[in-house]
Amino acid sequence: MSKTFLFFVAICTFAMLCQWFVFSRTRQYLFSRYSPVTRKVAYGVLLGFAIANLMGVTFGLDPELLPGAFAQQFAVVGYFSYLGIILGLCIVFLLIGLVSTALDLPALLVRTAGNMKQRVMNFGRDETGCVHSPLKQGLRESSSSSPTNDSQEQNATTEKGMPRGDSDGPSLGRRTFLKWSSATGFCLIGAGATHGIVEAYEEPTIEAFDVLHPKLDGLSQPITVLQVTDFHFGLFLNDSELEYLVERLNTLNGDAVLLTGDLFHSPLTPVSVAAPILRKLKPRSIGNFAVLGNHDFYAGISRSLECIHQSGITLLRNEWITFKSGNGFLHLGGIDDPLGNWMWGTEFPKFNELTEQTPDIPGFKLLLSHRPTVMPYAAEGFADMVLAGHVHGGQIVFPAGGQGRGVSIARVAYEYTHGWYKKNDVSMYVNRGVGLTFLPWRINCSPEILVLHLKPSQDGESKIVDSRNRVIKM
Repeated sequence: MSKTFLFFVAICTFAMLCQWFVFSRTRQYLFSRYSPVTRKVAYGVLLGFAIANLMGVTFGLDPELLPGAFAQQFAVVGYFSYLGIILGLCIVFLLIGLVSTALDLPALLVRTAGNMKQRVMNFGRDETGCVHSPLKQGLRESSSSSPTNDSQEQNATTEKGMPRGDSDGPSLGRRTFLKWSSATGFCLIGAGATHGIVEAYEEPTIEAFDVLHPKLDGLSQPITVLQVTDFHFGLFLNDSELEYLVERLNTLNGDAVLLTGDLFHSPLTPVSVAAPILRKLKPRSIGNFAVLGNHDFYAGISRSLECIHQSGITLLRNEWITFKSGNGFLHLGGIDDPLGNWMWGTEFPKFNELTEQTPDIPGFKLLLSHRPTVMPYAAEGFADMVLAGHVHGGQIVFPAGGQGRGVSIARVAYEYTHGWYKKNDVSMYVNRGVGLTFLPWRINCSPEILVLHLKPSQDGESKIVDSRNRVIKM
């Protein structure tokens, strides 16, 4: 049994459990229904979830089954947004449950202490206060009638008629808290999803920087490179959007376009459709270059290589190319993705192959890598700058005071998420990308195109300056 199949089964199981969890908590918290769900209703709900997910996966992962670009895009964005909303609501309900339990903890402790005290006081005595006799107690319980049971049930209610005990749900105040906090959670997740979709399909932001470095001394004129990454063509980015992106790149002046991997998404991607579109990239004085990302291998390496070849883009596979401008040299290198999974892939088995071809001519070495985890290797003196992608900035970034980059949700798995980093004397920029994966959302993490102006250093020091003439601190 393949790992891919097991992974798919695990993901489907997790998705179904999340949907059931949201259904049950919505029923309890929002509608205050604490009675157990009947088996018939449970089977019906699970069957409905299964059918909805089957249709979502079918039309979402193979959108060509639907007629028209809009219907295809609506299906894939709608289904994966639904999964994102479910995941968000799971987190919301877990937090609400924790807060509710914490707020109810003092009262719970008081009730527990009172019950224990009452049991201690009644231990060994019957209703008359006499010493308890196990035989008499057994006879009394066996001869008890329904009126006694009715009386006990009546005592299980409060004077106001509100039910007591966890079987009938929490207290009125806690019910109000659960209801309104759940409704607020629904509104926040819905608003976040709407904003995320809108921002995800905004025009890419142009992030421009001047790179001043002593190894660029001797250039007859500055060199401008454009980096764009993570198209993920075939999932949330279709042919019309790819064509628009190519047109947008063609409006920008530059000596080279650098594509740092994940041009294609999966085996279902119509890779051949992308070739004539990518061929429309206008020629540059240095050229148009690409490296392979993990999804380019997932899509089928032979198909990906054929499409890149037909598009006229130069593919750098563990090699360097040198360009001369005046008395200065730019060494452009590229390395294949290490073929790990999405989260892990820190080892680069082909890095030695790349270093063996490192140019001996002095100059500025610019390394293209899909994954930013190449940084520890490059920082050993094998490059002066690295351009990477892969992480998409996490697609959701929380603002953080005092930190320009904010806090990405991808930080739980990655040291490098987006923006500038530095290790030893090597700088690296992690591009947020233009495409999407997992969720069709971006929140505080807009798509981007990076523009770098490579210039000689005027004072012998290396520094990076943004479009507002501010020196980047890393």
